Amino acid sequence: MLIILDLDHTLLNSDGEITNKTMLVLKKCQENGHKIIINSARSYIRTKKISAILNADYTNCFHGNLVLDNENNVIFSNDFKFDNKMDLIKEFLNVYNGWVGIETKDNAYCTDENMAKKIGAQKATLEEMQNLTMFKMIFQIDSSKRKYYEEIIKKYPCEIIFNREGYFCTLMPKGSNKWNGLKMIKNRYPNEKTIAFGDEITDLKTFENVDIPVAMANSTEDIKKKFKILTKSNDEDGVAYYLEKMLNSNLSKL
Repeated sequence: MLIILDLDHTLLNSDGEITNKTMLVLKKCQENGHKIIINSARSYIRTKKISAILNADYTNCFHGNLVLDNENNVIFSNDFKFDNKMDLIKEFLNVYNGWVGIETKDNAYCTDENMAKKIGAQKATLEEMQNLTMFKMIFQIDSSKRKYYEEIIKKYPCEIIFNREGYFCTLMPKGSNKWNGLKMIKNRYPNEKTIAFGDEITDLKTFENVDIPVAMANSTEDIKKKFKILTKSNDEDGVAYYLEKMLNSNLSKL
């Protein structure tokens, strides 16, 4: 079975950690022959440490736009390929002149020095960013002007997500969703069943395509209403709790 794990608010607790209990259960799953797949909107540099700790078989990051195996071989990649990226950035800054961040495969950059330090990015100017291979853009925004950002995006091959925190948004290449990357992994194991854990709208396409979609108790209401299989919250080892029950009922036969 392919065990697909979102990170924030799912595998990780509120302190951003994986508990010993969860690590032990996942190790037991691997010992029984099941594959562990990290499935995150995060960048590669913000997922690879967790992947290494878990010895994950695959890492699907950047909202499904970059997939690597456990030897760091890239098996799928989809970055911003259009030429007028800087025009998009300038239009966003005309709505609200806040900080701008971008993420490449191996680094993160931000125009604001304090924010760069906070998120572990390098300080960079827009001019220094423009020729980099970008997988994600992040903008500080005025949340009251959401409709203006949505209008700008219509002119570019991008997707936009307004994050839970409300003061920033994330841009990805058009058509981004986590399932795009997962398909590349699933194609390698056509006969394996799939189970996925997640908590919010970015997990929707994944949930719609796996055999067993499991929503966390702390999931957003729209996810909990749509997907009825629930486990405990991320602060109650919800992933481990559900997998342990499946292991006890012989996960290998599911």
